[in-house]
Amino acid sequence: MPEYRDVYTREGVKTGEIREKHAPNNPGDNFLHAIDILRCRDGRYILQQRSLKARFFPGEWDVTGGGVEAGETPKEAGIREAMEELGVTVRPEDMEEIHSFRIDWENGCGLIVSVFGCSVDLPEAGFRLAEMEVNDVKLVSFQEYYDTVVPGRNEIFGEALRAFEAKCQGK
Repeated sequence: MPEYRDVYTREGVKTGEIREKHAPNNPGDNFLHAIDILRCRDGRYILQQRSLKARFFPGEWDVTGGGVEAGETPKEAGIREAMEELGVTVRPEDMEEIHSFRIDWENGCGLIVSVFGCSVDLPEAGFRLAEMEVNDVKLVSFQEYYDTVVPGRNEIFGEALRAFEAKCQGK
C-alpha cells in the first residue's frame, strides 16, 4: 500500500499538495521527517541496525525514525515509527522535541527533521523488528550511542543529545 506525504516549502509551510512517497519530487519540495532518541528508563539507549536490504545505509547502526505521513504530525510519526520498527510503545507525554534541522538535497528538495528525546520502557515481549527496515537492535550506554549516531550529523545535534541525557540524569 503506497505511503503519502504532505509537501512543504523550505520554510516549513504546508503547500496543500500530497505526494506518494516514491514519486518524483519537484525542486523546492520539502518533507517532514521524525527521529526518535529512545532512552530506556534504566539509562540505556536503543540502537538499531538498518536492514541489510535497505535502500540507504544498509547495515548501519542508527537512530529510529522515518518520514511523516500525510496528515500526521512529527510527534505522531515518531510514535508510529518506534512501534512499526521495533515494537516499542512511546507515550506522547514521554517525548520532547530536543532539536530540529534541515537536510538539503542536490535536486533542490529537502527534509525538515524533528528530533525527539523519548523515555521508554523495554517491550515486555521483547523487540518486534520490522524485517524490511531493521536487521538488529542492541541496548547501549549513552557514550556508545552518542559515538555511533552523532558522526555525520551537525555538532548542534550532538549538543542536543548531550543536553537530553543530562536532563534525564537530573530526574
